[in-house]
Amino acid sequence: MLRSLSALALLTLTSACTTVFQIPVTGTLGDRTPLTGVAQARTDSALGRYAVQTADKTLSCNGVYDASSIEPRMIVAVSCDDGRYGVVDIRRAPDLMSGSGSGRLNDNTPVRVEFRAPDKAPGQ
Repeated sequence: MLRSLSALALLTLTSACTTVFQIPVTGTLGDRTPLTGVAQARTDSALGRYAVQTADKTLSCNGVYDASSIEPRMIVAVSCDDGRYGVVDIRRAPDLMSGSGSGRLNDNTPVRVEFRAPDKAPGQ
């Protein structure tokens, strides 16, 4: 009983210390359709998530990525709610918080994305 209470207390303490990072994502689908969204990573998980959508919200695409990776290049799978899917080749800056990528969906539609962490306010 003491062991399970200790584990529960540790889990509660650990989850209270979770930090969530969100980075804005912009891009295009095809030649002109703009996309906006966010990539999110949490300190309590190696699995990051991202989601983008069109301005009129008629299409959204999302996926997961290895948020623990420190590699400058990542190949990220993408899945859209209209059934299309593909991959995007992401190139990250040395800070790993900004970069860009391009890829194609299974119907040969090109995808381009850019992401950059917001600038910190003075004094932060």
